[in-house]
Amino acid sequence: MNDIGNYALLLSWFTALAGCLGGAVAGLKKSPRWLLMARNSTILSALFGVTALVMLGAAFYHNDYSNKYVWQFSNRDMPAVYKVSAIWGGMDGSMLLWAAILTVCGALVALRVDKYPRLLMPWTLAVINSSSLFFLSVTLFFTNPFRYIAAPFVPFDGNGLNPLLQNPFMAIHPPTLYTGFTMLSVPYAFCLGAMLSGYLTNDWIRLTRRWTLVAWAFLTAGITLGGYWAYIELGWGGFWAWDPVENASFLPWLTATAFLHSVMVQERKEMLKFWNVWLVVATYGLTVFGTFLTRSGIVQSVHAFAATDIGPVFLIYLAALLIVTGVLSYYRRQELKSPRRIESLFSREAAFLLNNLLLLSICFATLWGVMFPVLSEAVTGEKQTVSIPFFNSVNVPLFLALIFLMGIGPLIAWRRASLKSLRKTFLMPFLAAFAMAIVLVWAGIVEFYPVLSYSLAFFVLLTILGELHRGIKVQRGAADSRKSVLSASVTALRRHRIRYGGYFVHFGVLVMAVAITASMAHKVEREFVLSDGGEYQIGRFTLRLEGTNELNNRNYQGIQSQVSVIRRADGKKLGTLKPELRRYFKNDESTTEVALMSSLREDLYLVLAGTDSGGRRMAFKVFINPLQCWLWIGALLVVIGTVIVLIPRGALAHVAVGVADESFAAAKGK
Repeated sequence: MNDIGNYALLLSWFTALAGCLGGAVAGLKKSPRWLLMARNSTILSALFGVTALVMLGAAFYHNDYSNKYVWQFSNRDMPAVYKVSAIWGGMDGSMLLWAAILTVCGALVALRVDKYPRLLMPWTLAVINSSSLFFLSVTLFFTNPFRYIAAPFVPFDGNGLNPLLQNPFMAIHPPTLYTGFTMLSVPYAFCLGAMLSGYLTNDWIRLTRRWTLVAWAFLTAGITLGGYWAYIELGWGGFWAWDPVENASFLPWLTATAFLHSVMVQERKEMLKFWNVWLVVATYGLTVFGTFLTRSGIVQSVHAFAATDIGPVFLIYLAALLIVTGVLSYYRRQELKSPRRIESLFSREAAFLLNNLLLLSICFATLWGVMFPVLSEAVTGEKQTVSIPFFNSVNVPLFLALIFLMGIGPLIAWRRASLKSLRKTFLMPFLAAFAMAIVLVWAGIVEFYPVLSYSLAFFVLLTILGELHRGIKVQRGAADSRKSVLSASVTALRRHRIRYGGYFVHFGVLVMAVAITASMAHKVEREFVLSDGGEYQIGRFTLRLEGTNELNNRNYQGIQSQVSVIRRADGKKLGTLKPELRRYFKNDESTTEVALMSSLREDLYLVLAGTDSGGRRMAFKVFINPLQCWLWIGALLVVIGTVIVLIPRGALAHVAVGVADESFAAAKGK
């Protein structure tokens, strides 16, 4: 398996090189034969890359400890699911996973080469193969996971995976996140392919937007899954700590979000061409920079890999792609010049540009916070860090401004909005939001940011509902008055899929914003100690320690407490929480396994912090996190909204016809 995997990795590298050179020659000579060669090489590179990944997975599954990487991150007593997820538990396997997914993205582009503009494709394949070639080179020459162990004998067992990574969500979080990262190389390839070929029509923008949407959805899901893993595994009661590695995944998400908004301005008004080029390049560049952060050792994080000497390689690659893009942008500056200008601050173009500036401001502030320890050490010789308060104080106001623009931007007119139309569209939602703020203060919520956040979310919700109502009204008025609201809604969705899918995404963001605000402003945290039969009251709950159990299996041993949750109002038992303390044999490391009772109202989050020497008294930390589950529901709504935007028109047409038939039949029966 080691040899097959290594040879497959080598062949993937050679075919990526052939695809890169073949695409470049095809672009220079306008040769269909060279383009065909580049296409086939790209597909072969993916086949070999996936083969290498499968071979590494097989080595883990079959406990092949002649492989050094398998020996480092697996052992015989680990469950099978964690043996497979151990592929990306360390540096070498994670780089192979990244490279394999990247080659698959290239193959998906190559398979549709006949569907894309012929002038664009040779250079696009050349660029995407150059990306694959870089990551395959790092994997093959610096972090090869197929190296044999340097020992005169094959060990019987391995060291085992980090206990923090032995969690079901770590089996799906990294592949989801890496898929989002690697798919962002495709918009970059189309962008540079357009500039290299001179084919700078909106075709590359149209193709790039769909790829960016899919990548953005995977990034959103990956970031959320990572937050949920931190929430249930680390035992600190939170989901986001502005950790450097968390931020490394957040930065390209911000710039991709900015691009998805500004690309609409280019498609509609032929504006922001130069801006969009650099947003695409910055997004891909930030994925490379994030990879550098997690693997160079310059920042400290629970998520980071061990420090290696490959950091400079990523910096050289990042510098090269920025220089190439800068040269091409200057060379194509006339084609990238926008024929129109923003005519009014009260226009959709201006709102989208302001939205971009806010997103980039958050990106810059986050990047500054990540790099500040490195910069301070370089200047003063002492490493000074910034923590959660810095990020919150800078980014919270910017996020609130973004929420406000979510309600304004999509509804304001193109070119120039009249005062009358602004008053008609936004006056009532604004007054209702102001009334909501008064009600919140009267109810006892007096902190400024929570009141503002809830009120802005209510304002945006009303603008979305108002727009939906107008759309349904138009559809019912344009056809038969007997048309049901559901039928009219589906018809509106079919005809304006992107618009209403975008509103659905915005609604999901609102749900997340409310949940995050509640978790920041109204969280309750307590520490206490109980002996058997002891009780502790918090919020509307009484916690009673019923007893403890000892845990023993082949992988770890531990202690588990059984805590009954009783509703104080009527004494009804709601359930039993069973938090654990574990110590893993191979790693000799301890972990906390939190216990969670979730509802739409709040999460009751219990952590077993420790025991006394006799095991009779237990120390606990308990959190009440209001509206926490709505954060995960909101993220799901965001992904669903993105899928709606991506659904082909034909699929929605069938749904609309079926709903219309049912509606008409019901009306006829009446």
